[in-house]
Amino acid sequence: MIATVRLFGQVSVFPNERMFFGEMLFNIEDGILNEGNSRFRMDAVLTIANEKIFKGYSTSTFDLLYTVRNGKLYPADSRFSLDVLYTFKDGVIYQGDSTFALDAIYTLHEGGIYKGNSRIIFDRLFIISGTPSIPEVFALMMALDLL
Repeated sequence: MIATVRLFGQVSVFPNERMFFGEMLFNIEDGILNEGNSRFRMDAVLTIANEKIFKGYSTSTFDLLYTVRNGKLYPADSRFSLDVLYTFKDGVIYQGDSTFALDAIYTLHEGGIYKGNSRIIFDRLFIISGTPSIPEVFALMMALDLL
């Protein structure tokens, strides 16, 4: 039973639909984002905890990079609407504090990350296995150098 819960809590990113274990680009398990198929905490790129994204394996205020509130990504612990970097709504990531179609930069749809507001296979950039939370989506996109 515990193994099943952990399996469904894991998120992985692959370059294509083959999803070979050795080709895994990033994975998130228990809020720890690692490169490749590594599970070692010392290899952590980012830590996601309490709607916050931290550098490396840390939850220290000094390592806080971003905060997610209501689907919006803020730098550090900012609360100002002018500081909104990205907005995630209905599977689409928008630039800034917007949900206007022309501000769409990426779409997450049926396990794929697509350019812009597209869902065409030719615009697919990566495959996601698992169901990431909104902070995990932002962390993955940063790790993939898409944000």
